[in-house]
Amino acid sequence: MPHRGRPITGMLLVAAGMLAAATASGQLAPQEVVVVANANAEGSVALAKYYCAARNILPEDRLVVLKTAAGLTVDRDDYNKNIRDPLRKFLTDYKIDKKIRCLALVWGVPVRVLGPKLTKEQRRVQVAWQAAYQRLHGRAAVNMTLLGTVGLTFPAPRTETLRPLGHLFDPKAVGKLDEPGKTDKLLAKFANLLRSKELAVARITDRQKRTLALRQLAALRMDTYGLATLLENLPAEPVGGVPAAGQIRREMAAAEAELNKLLLGERTPEIAHKIVKLTSTLRGIAGAHKFCQGRILAPGTGEDASVDSELALLWEDDYRLSGALPNPMNWRLRAATTRPANVPKRLIMTARIDGPTPRDALRIIKDSIATEKTGIAGKFYVDAGGKFPPYDVHLRNTAGMVEKYTKVPVVLDTRKELFPPRSCPDAGLYVGWYSVRKYVPAFTWTKGAVGWHIASFEAQHLRSPTSKQWCIKMIQNGVTATCGAVNEPYLAAFPLPEDFFGLLLTGHYTVAECYWKSVPHASWRLTLIADPLYNPFVIHPKLTVYRLPPAMSGIKLPTTRKPK
Repeated sequence: MPHRGRPITGMLLVAAGMLAAATASGQLAPQEVVVVANANAEGSVALAKYYCAARNILPEDRLVVLKTAAGLTVDRDDYNKNIRDPLRKFLTDYKIDKKIRCLALVWGVPVRVLGPKLTKEQRRVQVAWQAAYQRLHGRAAVNMTLLGTVGLTFPAPRTETLRPLGHLFDPKAVGKLDEPGKTDKLLAKFANLLRSKELAVARITDRQKRTLALRQLAALRMDTYGLATLLENLPAEPVGGVPAAGQIRREMAAAEAELNKLLLGERTPEIAHKIVKLTSTLRGIAGAHKFCQGRILAPGTGEDASVDSELALLWEDDYRLSGALPNPMNWRLRAATTRPANVPKRLIMTARIDGPTPRDALRIIKDSIATEKTGIAGKFYVDAGGKFPPYDVHLRNTAGMVEKYTKVPVVLDTRKELFPPRSCPDAGLYVGWYSVRKYVPAFTWTKGAVGWHIASFEAQHLRSPTSKQWCIKMIQNGVTATCGAVNEPYLAAFPLPEDFFGLLLTGHYTVAECYWKSVPHASWRLTLIADPLYNPFVIHPKLTVYRLPPAMSGIKLPTTRKPK
């Protein structure tokens, strides 16, 4: 019948346009992807075959069916024997090891690989974490005692600054400590008493005494909760010894930079001590105690990783498992004048088509293909009200770039609070922070939506439908591509949003390429949850590629052409 020819023609034109765009940009192609399923997870192989058919991937030499653990985690020996080694063999047997650029892991393949058994040195580090854990409890108990004297006694301070804390109080103030059994309860009592002390100090009429008490409160707040909280609660009136906001931000930035280097490197008892000290500076006793608790409950976690990120180094042998390794595809690393000595020589991109259920993974595939024909509709929501102000610059830069160079509607929120529930209709793109393991249902997602929430552990329970973690809830509510952490990744592990979204909006790159050009590390704890071939702007780009730095795009700006 004649009327059937028109939609077929339309489909062919769309397909031809997509193919032409892909060819022109040199983006990741279906024949460069190997699909990985798990025979031991019901539904995994069927989903993989569906994906191959939907993306025109030939299953004969592009589909690998593994037999490995069916749960979320896999131990290191099982990973090596039943995931890494079979994949290497498959690619070399079919002589495609030099042709494949990406692995697409489907629902059923484990999400996190654990570290090996602890060595003697790692056990020493565990002892260091435990010792720090106990010392922090003692500091919390001392602070509770000191807080009780604020507004009651007014000794002359023996320091010009807020450090050392004890020099702002009577040396006899700390006698025999009554330490409760749990630090969490002690910190809760401290928070309640702090609020009542703030009200009491505000009522002191003697200016000299009030100033001393305010200084004591600022010092206790800094020691217990860190510089970030002190910055948010600076005294309204000038108080000698309390640093200005600019000085606090500079100290925070320096401490965060040093901490990130240590967290991604080797572990020794000495390094553990430095990590605890820096964490305490930034997040106080409360943050450092929580950090040490995580190290004690999950020993050896410096050597765990997401399966995807570990597989990115499929062809590397004998590399360090402790901490992260630099991602050789990261455009900033490639553009740097100097490179670290431990940069891997070769990387293969990875992504996982996954979610709480196989149905969620199937929906990701369908929505990816459908959205490529129309593009993502809706607004770009950016929440820049996180706990670390220097990082908010990247979020504001992202919003500014999109607002200046595209027609995508941007909603930038710089308040401390997150977007409240049901406040973000037509959400097509999103990046923001910071609510750990507690999704806020602020968004109505459009088809094909892309985005992530910057917080720890948000993919840790990826296949738990009842979890409140962001990756799970975002996928359940309609997001098509996101990323998250299977364990504590630290802030420096996330892609810079201006890099990822800048690349994505050009339509020159698939989601997998955008992610691997912007994520800083491999063999680490982030996972990209998406169809790696998904390119929502391939037909309808929003940003000219010439707006990107040439080192990022890989495309040199013609001398005769200027960006529009």
